[in-house]
Amino acid sequence: MMKGKVVLFSIAVCTVFALLCGCGKKEVTKQETTEKKQPVVVEEQQQEEVKDSHAGKVKSKLTGLWIKKSVAKKRPIAFMMGNTNEAAPQSGIGKASVVYEIPVEGGITRLMALIENYKRVKKIGSARSCRYYFVHYAMEYDALYCHFGQSKYAKSLLAQRAVNNINGLENLAGKAYYRSNERKAPHNAYAVGKRLYEYAKSCGYRLNYRDGQKRHFRFADKQHPNRLKNGVSAKTVKPGYPIDNPTFTYSKKKGLYYRSQYHKPHVDQEIGKQLSCKNIIIQYVSMGLFDDKKSLTLKTVGSGDGMFITNGKAIPITWSKQDTFAVTHYYGVGGKEVKLNPGKTWVLIVDRSKRNLVSIQ
Repeated sequence: MMKGKVVLFSIAVCTVFALLCGCGKKEVTKQETTEKKQPVVVEEQQQEEVKDSHAGKVKSKLTGLWIKKSVAKKRPIAFMMGNTNEAAPQSGIGKASVVYEIPVEGGITRLMALIENYKRVKKIGSARSCRYYFVHYAMEYDALYCHFGQSKYAKSLLAQRAVNNINGLENLAGKAYYRSNERKAPHNAYAVGKRLYEYAKSCGYRLNYRDGQKRHFRFADKQHPNRLKNGVSAKTVKPGYPIDNPTFTYSKKKGLYYRSQYHKPHVDQEIGKQLSCKNIIIQYVSMGLFDDKKSLTLKTVGSGDGMFITNGKAIPITWSKQDTFAVTHYYGVGGKEVKLNPGKTWVLIVDRSKRNLVSIQ
């Protein structure tokens, strides 16, 4: 009898042990299955985040940066700004994607700011008059050209149907501009971005880029920037303009060039921030005078040389422009088109006979 009880007790113990082991195995299997599934879920979430990071956006034709599709399809404005000491600091220039600086009469320069999403910019200026060669460059971007009057040598060009301009001295267009009491004329004319848009619309101007409009510049990927490995040092850049005496100083920390002129930081009056850019193009062109012996002429069409500057380095380049409204292309050594780094660009047009005044160090 005792022997039978021992056998029964042994069987019971074995049964309980087997059940416990069986339960343990089920828990481990379930836990392992859960652990195997978790990495897959995280990976899918990461992929979704990458896909959504640029949702509804495309790369800007002017900067190569991601912007809203609704903005990217709109034509920019090319806005003429004064750049004398009395005209500075300018308003709205900090919103520009590309800025051209070109000499006019008497050694002073004038600025042309290419602004995307200008409709949201409340104050732009001060507005100044047109010089014909600025129109040549504005047309490269399919831009709406904004100015406050013009020289006599620009009138026939502005009258061309292909040029969609908004002149502050014309009766209806004048509603887009206003005079400020903060400064004296002629440095007190400003425009409101929304009014420029409404006027362009009322004129029947095309508000979107033309079909097939390509980017003006080629851009490197942000993940693989153009470091100009064979370039010379370019920590400080001076184009040699004698009146405003501009200087671009490179910040390695920010990866940007910060601009000064008239011996102080060049700022946007509305936001108080110093102007900066990722790329600088110095373009040497032939310059002369009209018969009046004071109005400047520029050879915008043809070819020439210059310098491309980014990320603290500079390389020699050549440029080519086939006709008046064609895009200017820039080429490096070997004839390949230069790739800019995504970001803002300043194009500095310099008299090729004064290249000795340019300093890149």
